[in-house]
Amino acid sequence: MLSTDWFRTTSVASTGGKKKVVTRSPIFYMKDFLQGRSHNEAYTVFFEHFVPCALKKTEWERRIAMAGTHTTASTDNFLSTVSDEAFALLLLENSYDRWFDLFKSNAGGLMQQRGVKHRRFESDVPTLYTRGGIKYHTHQSREGERQKGWSDDGIIRFNELYEMVKRDRTANINFEASWLNARKETQAKEGAGVSKRKRTRVAATSELFAEDE
Repeated sequence: MLSTDWFRTTSVASTGGKKKVVTRSPIFYMKDFLQGRSHNEAYTVFFEHFVPCALKKTEWERRIAMAGTHTTASTDNFLSTVSDEAFALLLLENSYDRWFDLFKSNAGGLMQQRGVKHRRFESDVPTLYTRGGIKYHTHQSREGERQKGWSDDGIIRFNELYEMVKRDRTANINFEASWLNARKETQAKEGAGVSKRKRTRVAATSELFAEDE
């Protein structure tokens, strides 16, 4: 799972140097996401971009569609379980440094020139809790590559995040319902804008059905 869309849309861009290199600085870091619902802006980004990654796309869309039939109290558990949310946090924490390095090495320093070819995405920054399936170029990064899958530290970390999410949900019971309402309002406004543009479409004059023929 590699998604840089969230970073591109929630980062600050600046241009500098003779070659007009665009660099981006993140607004939210991993420490912000780990604050949970108490950091509403960061967790909204997390919930929008990463929680769906812990589920199948079709299952997430089904839950979104069905969430309106549930009460506010049950919306939290219906959209995502504690396990779903904890696993999404684990996935993000596991790969955050590597993804950030990939973005900086590629999309974070885009040359504003046509015809410039970029290298294939590469990074020697290892993931925190998983091994295997990634080709590194340094000896240090290849250590432990024989042990594939989630490490014991990763499983321990998941258990910690699971308990953290449980406490966070108890302390902030309306986050999911508020997020869902805001999402529906945004979609409604976007849909209304599209409908309005369609109604004002100009019709072209035609002689195909002239009355004097």
